[in-house]
Amino acid sequence: MRIYFLTRQPDVCQLLADKMAGTNVEIKIYPLLTKLFQNIFEFGVEPDILFLDFMYYQSTTFNPYSLLLKHNKMFPIVFYNHPFPLAENRKMFWKKQLQKTGYFSDLSAILPFLDIMQNALQNPEIYPYVSCIQEPKEYISDNLRYIEPIDSHEVEYYTSHFSNVITDFLVPEKKRKPFNHDENTLLETSDCIKKFHKRNHISNKLQIIFNKLYQNFDRHVSAKELCEYISRDDKPASSNSLRLTIHRLRNILANDSELNFDIISFNKGYILTTVPDCNKK
Repeated sequence: MRIYFLTRQPDVCQLLADKMAGTNVEIKIYPLLTKLFQNIFEFGVEPDILFLDFMYYQSTTFNPYSLLLKHNKMFPIVFYNHPFPLAENRKMFWKKQLQKTGYFSDLSAILPFLDIMQNALQNPEIYPYVSCIQEPKEYISDNLRYIEPIDSHEVEYYTSHFSNVITDFLVPEKKRKPFNHDENTLLETSDCIKKFHKRNHISNKLQIIFNKLYQNFDRHVSAKELCEYISRDDKPASSNSLRLTIHRLRNILANDSELNFDIISFNKGYILTTVPDCNKK
């Protein structure tokens, strides 16, 4: 059995993978998409199942099977930390989602591992650290077991998008890049952004949030900073209000025919980034 993970929480996934480890079980955890694609599409080494982090690409805007079909590949993909199913119903939820694709007639080989995953995600020593299921605790491992190594040319991307022991190991003195507080520098020179605002006639609050995320494109902006940014009378907006605003903005971006953007929820904040071409409707 070959099990792959693609995740923004590689350290935490080691805890989940430990529960599946055994004879004739090969496990690899990929923090970066490039390494996973190379293994599958260049080397032709397909997993029996891929556990995909819901934070990587949200299932409402991303259909991973379209990419597999393009390359004549097919294997089950499970959003292991999908936030919606009840803890005791996760295995049934995953199974039904796989059956709905129409690509898998026999799931018997992977069902025991779905069972293990469901139980692991109810383990009080593991689940508090898993994102999406709830606000995760920070978990840093001092024993790297399955995580694929990061090449030197990938360090800059990794350190700007991830925060865990791999980053600490690579760049112990890592500091986040300062935010660009000049709100108009990029916007004044970007016709496509001006056209986006005209096309969608979004509210002032949505426009402010979008501008802030665009100003820090491909960089993490904390939820706390965004709440303070849209504050009124020195009173920061609530986290629920921000989540609703992000939800509306994400839907607008998903339906925009010109921009190829998406908002990723990550590490108590958000990143505005580019959607892979195969996912754009």
